[in-house]
Amino acid sequence: MLPAGQIGPEERALDQLLSADARRPPEQRVAHLDALRADPRWAAPAWQALLAVERCAVAPGDSAGVLAALEARSGASGDVYLQIAALKCRQWAADHAGNPSENYRYAREAWRLIGQVGMPTLAFRVARNYADEATYAGAIDEALTAIDRALEIARTAGDPRREADALTTLAMIQSDLGQHEDALRNSDRALRLDPELSRSDEKLLARSALQIAARQYDEALATLRRGLELAERQDDQETRLAIRINLVDVYNHTRRLPQALALSADVVAEAERQDFEYLKAYAWLVRGFALAAAGQIPAGTEAFDRGRVWFENGGQVGEVARALRDWAQMMARAGRWEQAYRAAERADELRERTQREAREKNASFLAAVLESSRKDLDIERLRHQGQTAELQLQTERLNRRTTFAVAAAVLLSTASLLFVHLRTRRVNRQLRDANAALDYESTHDPLTGAYNRRHFDRFFARRQAEGGRVLLVLLDIDHFKAINDRHGHACGDRALQETSRRLADCVRSDDCIVRWGGEEFLLVIDDPAGAEAERGFVLRLLDAVGATPIEFDGVRKSVTASIGFASVGLGEGFDLDRTLADVDTLLYRAKSAGRHRAVGRLCGVAEPVTLLPTPPVADTVPA
Repeated sequence: MLPAGQIGPEERALDQLLSADARRPPEQRVAHLDALRADPRWAAPAWQALLAVERCAVAPGDSAGVLAALEARSGASGDVYLQIAALKCRQWAADHAGNPSENYRYAREAWRLIGQVGMPTLAFRVARNYADEATYAGAIDEALTAIDRALEIARTAGDPRREADALTTLAMIQSDLGQHEDALRNSDRALRLDPELSRSDEKLLARSALQIAARQYDEALATLRRGLELAERQDDQETRLAIRINLVDVYNHTRRLPQALALSADVVAEAERQDFEYLKAYAWLVRGFALAAAGQIPAGTEAFDRGRVWFENGGQVGEVARALRDWAQMMARAGRWEQAYRAAERADELRERTQREAREKNASFLAAVLESSRKDLDIERLRHQGQTAELQLQTERLNRRTTFAVAAAVLLSTASLLFVHLRTRRVNRQLRDANAALDYESTHDPLTGAYNRRHFDRFFARRQAEGGRVLLVLLDIDHFKAINDRHGHACGDRALQETSRRLADCVRSDDCIVRWGGEEFLLVIDDPAGAEAERGFVLRLLDAVGATPIEFDGVRKSVTASIGFASVGLGEGFDLDRTLADVDTLLYRAKSAGRHRAVGRLCGVAEPVTLLPTPPVADTVPA
């Protein structure tokens, strides 16, 4: 007899046939699946269900006949496998029609029946797929429960390919929770279990999303390029478009605005031509971010809202919450504080609502299961009262049902604890945000969002007490007076805000950017890693400020900066005022030598060095 949870020889043979089919074009897969469904060897309901699920997944827009046959057979027989297959076919038809709320509903109904499924391959598919849909819907507690079940099924069956698939999904959930190191670690484990993942355009797309979330943009770019090659080779239009959307995301994060603007326009046009509604929504989202990053806030907001509304109307509030959180950060960088606050507030509302609804659904479902178990036990006890042999059988049934009830209660407790944990984290974050908002005006420059001198005094006093080394960088916008005189103070303010935002993209969380006065910014870079790292960082600042033109009165002009810097130790005898005066002198030397350069002292180098950006920036604002 086959051990519980193991894949039998017939199931394995069918699974191998379906796995081999995955490499064929869709029309060939459909023809082969229809032939297998007509084969008498696979006439049993369980095999028919597995084949129907695969058939509907491959051609969701052409599954009406399959669904009608499933519902007719399942209605007559009450077979749970056929019921699950009908639910999955309905789910993928809803997904194909662009109805994510129905998609999630059918996935959840199939998940509720998983305890009655004895086929590991089908049970795994139900659990892993529900984890995906629950994640998209923002029901993270349910997603974690489902993927834990999928991992258990794969490991019990000794199936490394499916275990790798489940680990990939778990990594996506962990990334959504901000657990980026764990997510990448599980993604690496999945690749070790199944090296074929590195040759799947869809899996490479998933890995790139983890790398983007972890801010490993160079790695994400390399992964996306490999995935794009595979998708084009396999003529996989859907994955190709999704990969290009993620490429826009990378360009947005790495401030490659020309590439982001050009590619986002292309993917929007391509998405409108393709029959993938959800990708249209994603395309409009990344287009909105690209336009906003380029300073085109009204057009960016319009594009972002087109994508957001599709997800919100479809009930995918988890995706909406994530997008709104990122949009709030974008608006804050642009100095649009009111828009940033509204977006952040709406994101928190949606996340809180999603978790509350998920918890209520879990509680209602599990309570119903427990009540049903109690009623069944009462009926059995009365029916077999007084019969010793039957009472022994009843005891076994009671034990099994009690075990199930306890497991259900543990599941509820686990889901509740996770919900409470996530809610507590959100409440704590909201309290921190509220306190930060109260402190904001006293520690930040209202125009640029950079820190002010009051904050610097407190920050540097603490940093000096810790000792070690810092890099002090004093940056001055070139020809700032000419900007104000020629284009007006509103354009001067725009130049200050954009410069502050570009500097923020170059520093780490432990570093500090201060608006020092007028058009000057002071940066404190914590614990620089030697002279070469300092040289590279200063050159990146010069390039970041001058790389992309800023629009003034409809004319795009590049704005450059000059820099004075010094790498200093904070030991005994350190004098801040004397050091700042020295850095100011070095800045003056950079401006006197022609501007758009840096002059300063690197770690371990006695004499000041001059650093020139490459390539030079054209169309600068003249003096």
